[in-house]
Amino acid sequence: DALRLLAERADAAGRRSGVPLEEHRRFTPHLTLARSRAGAELRPFTEALAGFEGQGWEAGELTLVRSELPHSGVPGERPRYAVVRAWALGR
Repeated sequence: DALRLLAERADAAGRRSGVPLEEHRRFTPHLTLARSRAGAELRPFTEALAGFEGQGWEAGELTLVRSELPHSGVPGERPRYAVVRAWALGR
């Protein structure tokens, strides 16, 4: 699968560049729609999306985004996202 190959190549490039990879997991293509607190009942949402199959699309750019999840426990505090770098994709 082309997306998995792209992820493997990006991982290898990061390793060659000296990017520390503390936690390495096999890439699973995904789209994060929401985050929830522990104990939230998500079953109705996952069941509603169980049969979803999206259409194919072509990406024009690969963007590396750093996410910093809140640790303070302050109600309403949101994750912070910062673009580390972006690369144009082409044929």
